[in-house]
Amino acid sequence: MARTTMRAYLNLAILVAGLELLAVGIWFVLEGIRVNQSDNLMVVYICAAAALASAIWLVGYRPRVDEWTEPCDDTALRDAKARLDRMDPARLAEHLADLCERDGLAEVETVRVVEDAYAVDIHARRGDGTPAVLRCRSAEGPGPVAGGVVEDFVSAVAVAADADAGRSGALLLATTAGCFSAKAAALAASAGVVLLDRSALAHWECDKEVPAPLAA
Repeated sequence: MARTTMRAYLNLAILVAGLELLAVGIWFVLEGIRVNQSDNLMVVYICAAAALASAIWLVGYRPRVDEWTEPCDDTALRDAKARLDRMDPARLAEHLADLCERDGLAEVETVRVVEDAYAVDIHARRGDGTPAVLRCRSAEGPGPVAGGVVEDFVSAVAVAADADAGRSGALLLATTAGCFSAKAAALAASAGVVLLDRSALAHWECDKEVPAPLAA
């Protein structure tokens, strides 16, 4: 944000200086061809040039509203990631359920995954009434999340969808791990599952970067 606003104000300064120099030049040209002008008219030219430069800046160069929004600093993100590292599945699900409610999802509830001791599911409804399932899985170790975790989630959702007239809705898999394996990413892409690693969850908490499927 600082770089963006600095560049915008530099553009403003260049516009003002350029148009004021142009105004002074016009005044001297008119003086050179013996057009009768008072000294005060130069001030009018300069003020008009500054006003025109400001108008051009406001239309084309002023930072957008979202560029003025201050994101979380690195310390806040580090703290969020550290908290996530310490969360077990139940605590992670409770934390993400709170974020879902904060960001407007309804009927948010957590459901323990019997077949996976590291996972808890969150069931919710998005703003348009469609369902969403967010599987919360704590990391088993320092490595990436394996493809089998995605396979198990997709299979479980498919069974539940069959029992609910095929309505599975948005599917997300969140983890306290730092990344997903290539196989997990490929499986998720083919099944329409959105993957959220520790960094994405920290940004969701701090910067309110709501995962796109939940913002529907």
